[in-house]
Amino acid sequence: MEAVATTAPEAPAKKTVSPFNPANAVTASRFITLPFFFMAVDNHQLQWATIWMLICGLLDKLDGLAARIFNCRSAFGELFDAITDGICYGFGLIVVAAYGIAPWIPVAAIIFLGVANTLMRVIYVKRAGRATNYKSYAMERLVAYTGYLIGFATGGMEVKFFFWVFVPLMITIVAYDTKRMLIDPVPGAKA
Repeated sequence: MEAVATTAPEAPAKKTVSPFNPANAVTASRFITLPFFFMAVDNHQLQWATIWMLICGLLDKLDGLAARIFNCRSAFGELFDAITDGICYGFGLIVVAAYGIAPWIPVAAIIFLGVANTLMRVIYVKRAGRATNYKSYAMERLVAYTGYLIGFATGGMEVKFFFWVFVPLMITIVAYDTKRMLIDPVPGAKA
C-alpha cells in the first residue's frame, strides 16, 4: 500500500476591493441630496424636502444592492455607509430642528446618542484590530427610522409624538450595543 500525503488546501487569497467602486459611488451620491433638502426646507417646500430625504434613504438601500451585483463588498464600504448615514441623517435632524419643524430636545438627545454610538464603534474597531463595521440589527432599524423621523417632521405627522418615542428606543439600543461593543469578546479579533 502506498502512503498518500495529505496537505491542507491553501486558503484562497483575500480579495482586495478598491474604495473607488460602484457601491461606494452610490453611497457618496447621498451627499448630493443634502443641499436640495436644505433648500426645500429653507423655502418652506416641505413636500420636496420629504422627497429628497426619501431619495437619500433609497440610495442607502441601493448601495448594498450595488455591492452585491458588482461583488465589491468591503470593510471600507461598510464603514463609509455607516458614516454617511450619520452625516446625512444628522444633517437632516439639525435642519428640521433649526427651522422649528421638530423639537430640539429629542433631536439633541438623538444626535448625542448617535455620536456616542460612533465613538463606541471606533473603540470596537481598535479592539478588533482591523477595520470592521459593528453590526447591530436593531441600530440599523433605528437609523432607517431616523429617515422616517425627518419625513414625519417635513410632513407634519405627529412630530412631537414620534420624536419623543424614538429617544427611549435609541437609549435602549445604544445601551445594549455598548455592552456588545465594549465588553463582549470581539469575533476574530487580532491578539
